[in-house]
Amino acid sequence: MVTAISPITFQYSHTIGRQEVRSGNGFFMPVAITRDPENRLYVLSRGSETPAFFPCKRVTVFTVDEEFIEDYGQKIPPEEADPATAPNGSFMWPTSVALDSEGNTYVSDEWLQRVSVYKPGQGWTDMWGTIGSGEGEINKPSGLAFDKDDNLYLVDSYNHRVQVFTKDGKFQFSWGSKGSGPGQFSYPWGIEIDRNGDVYIADWRNDRIQKFAPDGAFLMQFGSHGTGDGEFDHPTGVAVDKDGIIYVTDYKNDRLQIFDADGSFITKLHGEATLSTWGRERVLIDPITVKGRLAANDLTEREAAFQGPIAVEVDDEGRVFVVEVARQRLQVFQKQSAVYQGGLL
Repeated sequence: MVTAISPITFQYSHTIGRQEVRSGNGFFMPVAITRDPENRLYVLSRGSETPAFFPCKRVTVFTVDEEFIEDYGQKIPPEEADPATAPNGSFMWPTSVALDSEGNTYVSDEWLQRVSVYKPGQGWTDMWGTIGSGEGEINKPSGLAFDKDDNLYLVDSYNHRVQVFTKDGKFQFSWGSKGSGPGQFSYPWGIEIDRNGDVYIADWRNDRIQKFAPDGAFLMQFGSHGTGDGEFDHPTGVAVDKDGIIYVTDYKNDRLQIFDADGSFITKLHGEATLSTWGRERVLIDPITVKGRLAANDLTEREAAFQGPIAVEVDDEGRVFVVEVARQRLQVFQKQSAVYQGGLL
């Protein structure tokens, strides 16, 4: 008897998003994504420093079926972005978004050197962060992730380390230093915590993914610089599904790479985008763009491909959400269940 398992495959589902500078159903330079227990998605937009684009929108909340729920937070112009005087709840260069167990939203900002907190139905409620390299101080914070006990793991990018805080910003412990050895980092960016509490870091300049125990003990690493399978050119986002499959946005290679739990390469995706419902609404109602309706509804192969995939999220239904900063959208894929086949020799 021979038993075989088909390789893991992914089917394109749909695209969500369009460029929307201010408020409403769209994004403007999206850089991060998370979801809540009801599978509502939260996308963080970085925006632009161009004066014509102010005020820029920030966190957009919506469903997988493209139902817009709300948005909150606002980007401020560079001349107002002094960390000491910037308005409460404002952003300049936001980098990551995470939710605690009570549904509060946490957003890191690498310009303002702080973490801002938003409570459902109340808006901004708190912020914390002090620039520096000492314990509990931060320098260009990027990725954020909560564990099951509401400890907040923060990627402290320019300090080349991971720091762990309570949800109200009290320092607990940290690990890492600048370098290329196991447990060292070079401008790390994205973070993921799996069901076991293990921590995955997208080690941006070292072109690799590192995995750690919850206390920071090094477990494994995979990846190197390049364009081949299993190689990276500045990885930014990482996610792990319920089966332990690892997803990495390979930013400068414009692809999503997928790995087994031990870091072995499985497959890669390059994007298959179609026009989103939100995008179609804009094309059909905006007289400026209505002449491009046919072209917009029949995307070329080049327009369908990933451009600047920067963040990835997965849910328990096997859906994979890939955020593209350059194309103001996310693409949704469905993981296909493995098929077992048996036969007699």
